[in-house]
This record gives sequence, structure tokens and C-alpha cells, in this order.
Amino acid sequence: MPEIGVLLVEDERLLDRVVADALRTIGLSCETVVSVDEALQRLQQNRYLLLILDLRLRSGSGIEVLQYARRMVPQMPVILITAYMATGEVHQALTIGVDAVLYKPFDIDTLLATVRRLLSACVPSFSTGLGAGRGLSCWLRSGAIALLKTGTQAVVCRAHSVDEYWFSADTERFDPPYPQAWTVEWTGSDGLYSFRTRVIEVAAQEESLRWVLQLPRVIRRQQRRRHPRLQVAGHALVSIAGRPQRGLEADLLDVSVAGACIASSEPLHRNATVYLDAQALTEVGSLTFQREGVVRSVVAYVEHGVPRYRVGVQLQPLPVKARQVLSALRRHRLFAP
Repeated sequence: MPEIGVLLVEDERLLDRVVADALRTIGLSCETVVSVDEALQRLQQNRYLLLILDLRLRSGSGIEVLQYARRMVPQMPVILITAYMATGEVHQALTIGVDAVLYKPFDIDTLLATVRRLLSACVPSFSTGLGAGRGLSCWLRSGAIALLKTGTQAVVCRAHSVDEYWFSADTERFDPPYPQAWTVEWTGSDGLYSFRTRVIEVAAQEESLRWVLQLPRVIRRQQRRRHPRLQVAGHALVSIAGRPQRGLEADLLDVSVAGACIASSEPLHRNATVYLDAQALTEVGSLTFQREGVVRSVVAYVEHGVPRYRVGVQLQPLPVKARQVLSALRRHRLFAP
């Protein structure tokens, strides 16, 4: 049974349209249902790449759908969406097994980034990555998700392998005639990239199409992040405005000159004001800063059976010394052998 896209279980009519439209912009088809019974029926009839599930539905609890999905399709990624930060149902869902939790109201960009991350992670790694060749290591690597577009068509592809001149990718099967050229789009750490490519060959697999595509001489960045993010490995002490208790310890995952991403064992509310005391040891020296910021995104996931929370924080501009370290770190990584 071929995988046909995303199943969205959501009974808020405005939200379900917004989410479905957003998923289609990255080439993912989306089926929407509003009740527990409909969701169970669709899961019996079809196989999906991803399940997006509201925890509380008018017809019942999303827990029933989650339990059925985990029993029938344990490898399918599940994103839980809820307006309730810390309830028994949320903890029960994390125990049963969800890959991410988004708290309403959430940014569509956060949802799409989570979808891309989960779909990339669930694809088996291949021996040949896309780090070789013409600068594709930014994001498009073996197993990564990208979008193939023509004037009238858009399909999701999974990168397979690359050499100096060609790369291959897999898409879902569809009927010919097949395009002779595509525009490839993918999101890197510093922006949205795209390039035009010519089709060298297309071959039908059992449940997919394998495309061999030509690499261009130039890969164009369509949109640039205002502040590129750099991955680091460090720690942060998070103080939450209005809480007299001691600070929350968190892992520092990435940093830009005006933002940071941390992983914590406790959830933080979106739009909460926080104060970060952060430090990380990088290839070019120690990175330290103390800055106030605002929580912009919260994504829950499970690591080694324990709930964790990935939190994006918009910060006041970092001190000059910290910005200098980030600049030196970026240059070092660009020129490193």
C-alpha cells in the first residue's frame, strides 16, 4: 500500500484549512478528518507518511487515535497539537509515543520545519551522502526532503545520492508523461535554495520513482535568513520572568546574533520573557553571553523515553564579543578541510 501524504485530525475548521494549505506549499498532500471514527477508518484504509493529531476533539480524545496508529503503523511519525501545556493527556500521549508536540497557537513555519525534520529522520540513511559535489551539504543530503516543482506540479522528493555532476532522488509514483526539467527547492541553515535541473533518467521502483538529475553550475539562494544559525554544543541557565524559583538548566543547540535554540526538560510558554545565561566551547574558543529574549516556538519530543522541549528564543542582539566568536566560527567552518 503506497504512502499518500499527511493525515490531519483536527476539528477546528479554520486551523485545518491553514495547516493543509501550508503542507501543500511544500508538496505534501493532506487529508483532513474531524472525528475519532473518521480518523480510525482512514488509518485502516490508507498508509500515511505522517499523522498530525489534535489531542482534544469534540467527538472524543485523540489518545484513541494515537493508540491505534502506534499499534498499526508504529514507524509513522506523529505530531500532536494541543492548547494544553501540561495535562495528564499530554503525558499519556508522550508515554504512548509521539515524535513532536506543538502548542497552540503555533507558527506555521515551526510546523513545516518539524514536518521536514521528521520526514527526513524517518528515511533510512544511504551509504553515499549529498555532502560531496557542489556545495549541497548545507541541507540537501542523503535522506533529506526537498521539493521538485514545475509550472503546474510539485512533488516531494527524498535525496538519495550524488556525485560531481548528477544526483538522484525518489518521489511517489505518478502517471507519465514525466517532466524533462524540475526546479529543486530545499531549506538550508541560512536560507531557501533553489536550482533548475534537467532530468537524465527516471525509473519506476516498486512504490516510487527514482530520478537522476543534473547538478547545475550555480545554486541560487532564493531567500536568506536575516541571521544564519550555527550549531553549537553548550549549556544555558534559563530564568523565566515572573518566576522566583531558580533557573532552568537547558542544552544550547544553535545560536545566531539575535536568537538561540535550547532543549529543556520543562516546557516554556510561547511569548514568555526569559533570560539566558549561555556558554559553549566551539572550535574557535568560548562563546558566552547573557541576554533577555522572548520564546517564539516550542516543540516537544521524546528522547530516550523522556519528554524534552526544543525552544526557539528571539534574543536582544548579542554582545560584540559573542558576535565576533560567531563570525569567526562561521569562517572556520566554511574554510575547514
